[in-house]
Amino acid sequence: MPAKNVAFENIKKLIGWCPNARSHETQHSLHPEYFDANIPTRGGDTGNSENLSWFRKSSSKILLVDSFLTLTYLLVMTQLGVNIVTLLAGFFLSLTFFIFSWKKQMQRYDTLAQKLVLDDSNKKILYKRLFRIITLIFYATLFYWIFAGDLERNFLMKGTLSFFAGGLAFMWLGYLQILYWEKKNHKTIYFDKGYGKWKNSYIIRERK
Repeated sequence: MPAKNVAFENIKKLIGWCPNARSHETQHSLHPEYFDANIPTRGGDTGNSENLSWFRKSSSKILLVDSFLTLTYLLVMTQLGVNIVTLLAGFFLSLTFFIFSWKKQMQRYDTLAQKLVLDDSNKKILYKRLFRIITLIFYATLFYWIFAGDLERNFLMKGTLSFFAGGLAFMWLGYLQILYWEKKNHKTIYFDKGYGKWKNSYIIRERK
């Protein structure tokens, strides 16, 4: 090897230069295990705790969605009227479902307080099945709507909207449940970051 190349190699060794150093860091950043490592796994507060406004509360997000849907249904049903039978049917159905899901949801919040991460990927299949059922109901309703008379159309629209309006009880009960959990455990849940469609991280703050 020429003396010039030997001297150049010695200089590189002295300053610690390595052509593969940056590539090693790049591999870490691209590997999914290192991506998951950035997600908090323990309870408590995280480093991203500044600017925890009212809008970042999980309960606030639920409240805003519930309020918007309730206001929308009130405005529409004021024009169309209310079918009391289907309204009560939707209410009691949502109430029954909420009662049976109470314990599981409370356990979900307890797990969140420990890991700060919720991974709902196991619900993906369930959501797909529900989407198919809703799609089937939608097309069946649309088919009936096309061939029904005006009286039947008004009855169908009023009954359907009243049923889903009664189902809003489930959403409001869910809002009261998260408030109950936060008060019981003297904690407040804040949304932190989203990691894809099914995984989110949160910040848990102790209440004073």
